[in-house]
Amino acid sequence: MKNRPYPYYELVQAKDMKDMMEVRARENTDDLAFWWSEKKDVIVKKTFGDYKNDVDALGTFIFGEGLKDKHIVIVGENCYEWIVAFMAIINGSSCAVLIDKELPADRVRELAEQADSTAVFASDKQAEYFSETDLKVYKLSSMQEYIEKGRASIEAGDTSFQDNEIDREKLAAIFFTSGTTGKSKGVMLNQRNMAQDINFACKHFVPAGDTLAALPFHHAFGLMTAVFAVFNYRKAAYINKSLKQIQRDLKIAKPATMLLVPLFVETFYKLIMNSVRKQKKEKKLAAGGRISNMLLAVGIDKRDTMFQEVRDGLGGNLKSIISGGAHLDPKYVKAFRTWGIDIMCGYGITECSPVLSVNRNEYWKDGSVGPALPGCEVKINEEGHIVTRGDHVMMGYYKNEEATAEVMKDGWFDTGDLGRIDEDGFIFITGREKNLIILSNGENVSPEEIAEVVVFGEKGKLVAEIFPAEGHMGDQEFFDKIAEKWSKGQPAYKKISKVVLRDTEFEKNSTKKIIRYKKQDS
Repeated sequence: MKNRPYPYYELVQAKDMKDMMEVRARENTDDLAFWWSEKKDVIVKKTFGDYKNDVDALGTFIFGEGLKDKHIVIVGENCYEWIVAFMAIINGSSCAVLIDKELPADRVRELAEQADSTAVFASDKQAEYFSETDLKVYKLSSMQEYIEKGRASIEAGDTSFQDNEIDREKLAAIFFTSGTTGKSKGVMLNQRNMAQDINFACKHFVPAGDTLAALPFHHAFGLMTAVFAVFNYRKAAYINKSLKQIQRDLKIAKPATMLLVPLFVETFYKLIMNSVRKQKKEKKLAAGGRISNMLLAVGIDKRDTMFQEVRDGLGGNLKSIISGGAHLDPKYVKAFRTWGIDIMCGYGITECSPVLSVNRNEYWKDGSVGPALPGCEVKINEEGHIVTRGDHVMMGYYKNEEATAEVMKDGWFDTGDLGRIDEDGFIFITGREKNLIILSNGENVSPEEIAEVVVFGEKGKLVAEIFPAEGHMGDQEFFDKIAEKWSKGQPAYKKISKVVLRDTEFEKNSTKKIIRYKKQDS
């Protein structure tokens, strides 16, 4: 195994998302781009050429509906129609507003209104959320009908959508930061932001082969990297529509590469270890690992033959995983590497389209999130924060100049993460100054959005006293799990020993800050 610097990968640089789609459709017309399983395990396949034709047809339909230059919501489960809608919207000079399908109906409507939306493409369930609104509602399940109407218009001579010129600096997509209240911010990205981050990422790493797309498409990582960076690399993506079907889909797709958040990696690890324990092969696996690692140290790689049975549970062909969205314990990286699956940890944030750095296929450092992508200028500022500038940085937060000004300073975006950069350019995350809990599924949760919290000492141990926000009142188990998540891996003096819920707000001062002097360790 190599582990040393090497030249960047070379690929035609996309000017914008439309250009990327057209280049792939022209150069790889008949190659597989997307595939998935329908009911009764019917496999559906779409080539790069098919995808462009479907996008052009839907875009023509959208123009015919009078929706050019509008803000259009997409909300629903992962599906091919979702990806077609996204590209048709942004290539028609409109703005795609991406909303988490797991949010409650009133929250979905609230975010749609916050983004000044005019129409929505939604799954059947989410379409009902808008039945009493003024928004035009289009069902993803009726996509083929819309495509056929658009195709008929094209055949009749309507080329308005296909001829539409892209303004790379115009707002193209709004990704909402995670949150369960009105504190979510709309991250504004244009076509330059998205295309350039894909260009940068594709120079830095290359998928070992085709992929399985399992991350939610409303996340920047799940869409821009796990779908469109893969697309740009001429690889096929199998679309996982539901996590309930992930094991079945792994067997069908047999991916060589997957882009995941740590929660998936941890789950896969548990599945493998549970299977090993059931077969009573723990000692055999451990011994094989020691032998494999000794052989690797002298340049002999026998992992494919030694651990094929382990990889069979993940489809059989998995060679590499890009992990991002949250910290991944290095023990998983080392374990999977031993079994012949290389995990490249990376770092990103929605505001940066989203990837900033990632360990490379043949150049990595465990515990780091890799070197910065070419084109992403990154440094550590005087406060110890990771800051960055370049074409990947967002336009700002939608209609929130105050929040934008807080993070954009002299052209640099402040991530709020604490870190260091070593002599070889590898970035290490050392903490987070923003008051956020980053869960292993990649979700960022602000404590203020779920509770007011005071931590104090009691008999030499830390106790968290919590006033839950609406929706979490009395949810002791929920907060116990968060405390357990925080305490894992912390030194003893930082562990939360107990969580106490209260039913009244904390006393606050004139600036609305909690008065914290009441609880002290004696």
